[in-house]
Amino acid sequence: MEDSRYSEQQTTAQKGVSRLEPEKFEIRSVTHHPGLITFEWDDTGDHYRVYKEGELRQEGPVCDYTDENVKDGKMYHYSIERIRNGRTEDVIMMQTSAMKRKKDAHNPLRYLVFTTIVAKSQVALSWEKIPGAETYSIFKNGELAEETGDCFFIDRDVPDERTYYMIRTSRPARKAEEPMSAGKSILGRIAGKFNPESSTQEDVTEEFWITKVIGQPSKLLLPVEEWREPEPVERWRLRYTTFLEEEFISNPNVLSPNRTFKGDGRDFDAEGETFRTRGDVTLSYRDPGYPLVFRKEAGKTVAYGLSGNQREEGTASIDDFTIEPLEHDGSEFGFEMKHSVGNPLTPAPLIDYEIHAVLRRHGTYHVTGYHDQAPHHEVYLDNGDGWMPIHRAASKGLAHMSEVIAYQHWITSNLE
Repeated sequence: MEDSRYSEQQTTAQKGVSRLEPEKFEIRSVTHHPGLITFEWDDTGDHYRVYKEGELRQEGPVCDYTDENVKDGKMYHYSIERIRNGRTEDVIMMQTSAMKRKKDAHNPLRYLVFTTIVAKSQVALSWEKIPGAETYSIFKNGELAEETGDCFFIDRDVPDERTYYMIRTSRPARKAEEPMSAGKSILGRIAGKFNPESSTQEDVTEEFWITKVIGQPSKLLLPVEEWREPEPVERWRLRYTTFLEEEFISNPNVLSPNRTFKGDGRDFDAEGETFRTRGDVTLSYRDPGYPLVFRKEAGKTVAYGLSGNQREEGTASIDDFTIEPLEHDGSEFGFEMKHSVGNPLTPAPLIDYEIHAVLRRHGTYHVTGYHDQAPHHEVYLDNGDGWMPIHRAASKGLAHMSEVIAYQHWITSNLE
């Protein structure tokens, strides 16, 4: 299996700097192998301390560290302190995930190796190449920062505030690894002919969105003796809602007597009262046993005939809207939520999605999933400070609910 690597390219100025006196104190490379994470940093002639999850793991003049105690697919936090005359002169913070030997073909971002490095002089992001993707668009706080064919991005403008990065790319569905990818590519072109709201190219293109939220560097880059563990999260809440933006929407099945359906008539809103389906997950760390509570609901479906008069109404079954607990060790908890809900009034494709979430007690989260590119999808988290959006995707037309259309894949995580 190939390793996953991060290595910053040197600028012309840096190439002329002595190895013993580098221009900056930064991590120079990160290498992932199954069961191993290795990283190297600039040698400033000082001593260094390496911490993993806040625990000292190495101290001395050595400028590299190998962690042989990592679990496949799990996220880890490291910090490196540069020590001179007994004082901490500089700190680097890194968050990275261990390589997973076997990937999830249906959810390719779930075990994607992603590395985030925060230093005084840079924020560096690197990720495993997504097979079939050729270019990546990197956004910083919603503004396009760079388009690149490389699998890394280095930001030298490091403001002391929370920053949102998003990496977006796409690939033809035929390059997907999941078993039905060939069928999606061929039949997707056919389905596209009956979907006037999107192009044929869109119908056979999988999208990938990677979002990283990074907290204030001044709070991240503190020596261990000055760092104070944040107040633990007592309760996490996650809300996943699907809805139709339109007041009324035409039935793509032109042979059905139900020609129009009532929509939800709203935009993205965590507290939106109307929806197709909604799943609420609550994880309480303050209660014994850390109970996980799951509530699910489907909105009423109302159909109208050719004359515009109401024909019938009903509520879809939510039997195939399920949750399964995963990791659980008192400091982090994970779950997998699966959704497959249809129209109760007429034969129609199901709304399919799946998410995998890890919610940590110290405030970081890692949520990844995939879904049909219709209807609207919105996902929110609440750690005690109110709802915050972590994923919002607008519908590309009801034809995109067909199983032959390519999915959208997404992941959102934070380092704070």
